[in-house]
Amino acid sequence: SRETLQRSGAGAVVLPRGAACWIIGGKAAAPHSRPYVASIQMDGQHVCGGFLVWPKWVMTAAHCIIPRRNPSVHVVLGAHRLEEPEPSQQVFSIEESIAHPHYNPRSVDNDIRLLRLNRSATLNQYVKRIRLPTPHIDLKPGTVCNVTGWGDTSNYGEQPTQLMETETTIVKRSLCRTLWKGRVSPNMLCAASRNTTLQGVCAGDSGGPLVFKAKVYGIVSFSGERCGDRRYPDIYTKISNYIGWVLRTVRGRRCHKGQRKH
Repeated sequence: SRETLQRSGAGAVVLPRGAACWIIGGKAAAPHSRPYVASIQMDGQHVCGGFLVWPKWVMTAAHCIIPRRNPSVHVVLGAHRLEEPEPSQQVFSIEESIAHPHYNPRSVDNDIRLLRLNRSATLNQYVKRIRLPTPHIDLKPGTVCNVTGWGDTSNYGEQPTQLMETETTIVKRSLCRTLWKGRVSPNMLCAASRNTTLQGVCAGDSGGPLVFKAKVYGIVSFSGERCGDRRYPDIYTKISNYIGWVLRTVRGRRCHKGQRKH
């Protein structure tokens, strides 16, 4: 079944089956054109995507189970080619990994997680934060968005050498619920390629950003058994439903730690 858990080779990132997501049928992004994108790595291997929302905070999917203060886990910002030691890259450890309290691993509802980095990122032309949407705003069906990631580029596990991107179009939620046999909650966005060729997200893109007009509206959550299959639109966590929780979490940690705002 689609809820079956599968464990990655790294042995610590547990994804619902069909949740691991790649950029299928995309193209290489222009180097450093998406300066908010993060690579979450274990033992030097990319396992999930994410994106910088404040200098010390990265947002990703809750189903990316990221152990905090684990010396083998790092967040990399400012990257284009992960295999190369680019001078633009900034590497962080994770001080805190906070999944939404109502995350349901079976239904994959409330699939959102915040990572507090061990220090603030240095913002520059290679590393920038991305703006969050207005609370509870929805994207209209037909809206064309952009999704990026270092995930597999085929259903055969081929991994890219550089950051990839593709366009995807928002699908009406009622249609999406029908296609997914009711698995789609109001906390999710659906998107699919307009092309007949395989195109969309696949393994390793999980946690990455769905972007429209310089704001992030969705987190890559799960997809069909075959990546880029239009019969099953890709599912994204609807970030606008969680703005209150995000702000409370970030502000609460700042106050708790006695840190000045930055």
